[in-house]
Amino acid sequence: MARPYGDPLEIVTTPVVAQSPFIPNDAKIVVGAVAPASPDPIPIVLLPGFEYRLRDWRNPDTHEAHWLLERRKSAQQGDAGE
Repeated sequence: MARPYGDPLEIVTTPVVAQSPFIPNDAKIVVGAVAPASPDPIPIVLLPGFEYRLRDWRNPDTHEAHWLLERRKSAQQGDAGE
């Protein structure tokens, strides 16, 4: 049975200020995550024992791209505690 991803978290991005032939002009850099308790984006902490995926979501009115980080428990084979 598939383990669902839950509680998506919006990721704040900003344009990359560095100029390089290897970085596309429309590339973004991650600043942090949206949090109701903080006026500024907070750092993202990746916890052991979870799988993460990053997916995009487009605002239907502005078509602006937003990013969501989702996590789920890892399916760990042969846990040391067993």
